Amino acid sequence: MNKRSALIVGTWALSCGAAFLAGRTTSESSPSNEAANISQQPLSTRSGASRTASSQDPGGSSGAPGSRFRASTNPGGEEAELKDAVLALTRMTDPIARAEGFLQLVKDLSPDQFLTVVDTYRSGGINEEDFGEYRILLTAWAQAAPLEALTYAKDNTGTPFARQTILATWAKSDPASAITWARENFDNEGDAKRANPWLVGVIEGLASSDLSRATQLLEELPYSRDRGEALGAIFEEISQLGTDAGKGWVAGLKDEQLKAGAAARLAGILAETDPKGAADWASGLGTEAMTRAAESIVERWVDDDLDAAQGWLDSQPEEVIASAGSAVIEGILKQKDPAAASTWLSTHEGNPAFDDTVRTLVWRSMNETPELAADWIMKLSSERDQERTFHRVLGGWMGKDSDRAMEYIQNNPVPDSIRRRAEMQLQQDQK
Repeated sequence: MNKRSALIVGTWALSCGAAFLAGRTTSESSPSNEAANISQQPLSTRSGASRTASSQDPGGSSGAPGSRFRASTNPGGEEAELKDAVLALTRMTDPIARAEGFLQLVKDLSPDQFLTVVDTYRSGGINEEDFGEYRILLTAWAQAAPLEALTYAKDNTGTPFARQTILATWAKSDPASAITWARENFDNEGDAKRANPWLVGVIEGLASSDLSRATQLLEELPYSRDRGEALGAIFEEISQLGTDAGKGWVAGLKDEQLKAGAAARLAGILAETDPKGAADWASGLGTEAMTRAAESIVERWVDDDLDAAQGWLDSQPEEVIASAGSAVIEGILKQKDPAAASTWLSTHEGNPAFDDTVRTLVWRSMNETPELAADWIMKLSSERDQERTFHRVLGGWMGKDSDRAMEYIQNNPVPDSIRRRAEMQLQQDQK
């Protein structure tokens, strides 16, 4: 099965798992790359949580539906049977039958059997396409015995995926306990700017049931990749509530930096159908929000109406124009030519804020108009940046048309290192 098919099946498995696990939660009274860190040690040498449900487990692990694996009077035989069942599922090649098998497996498990199942499943390593069923196992365990699941994940996993998945599930049924665990098990190592990754999982779980609490926790997180992930989890819920609800949620954020990031995400969504409306809305949120949102708006707008997008952007403050400059350049190059792109960019020549825009023009125009691209390289604000960028394009230019490249280098003020390298390459090519 190819990767695309596997991902489709993984999505299907996740949706089935979500439906099943949601039903399980209702019927019972109880509640960045993990694959690279999966232990390859034999099961006998691996550490894990206790196999007995904790009497203090707020997940309510004292009762569970009957399991076909509980009939054995020999605990060792029961464990061996569980391992065999998991390994048999992992060897199945039919992805639909395999996903159905895992769903049935977690339905039959009692709380004290999850450790064996998850440990066995992880023993052979986990591929990217397996994360759907891995999430199902962790989610079911979190519903049955969250503290045991978290203890196991803490002892045996090296990335946040497992703990965040478990916390997301626990937060749906017992948010107070999940939040307490997340806070008590986080050590910022003296770095006040380090975000709590466990709250990211809690926020993901709360987003659909208590958006206000999820938002409060989100605003507690410092600016970081983790906060970006938490924002993404909330946006999955926001996108289901409609445009007006999304706008209201963004406007209500107190952290201006967070509001700017959220505005950029929502503006990108709005721009897919109404870029001008998205621009008008974002404009009312302040310069920082507009600066963050401009690129996502313009990169969609230029495909529909380049002139309108360009005209709107040109009316904005310089920092907003710079933030979306590369998007405008891309649009002009698609619909016009490098000369037109160069003409637009020339009005901002010498402004270091446009260096990224300059590089965009260089990379996109080097094959068609190398002299124009080289001219713009020499307009980058840093001499080191000029030299580094020229080195990156020189080999390709020399290989395609060395005479033309040497003529430019000999008649223009380029860095000495570029001149020496070009002459050396030319001598080698002539041998």
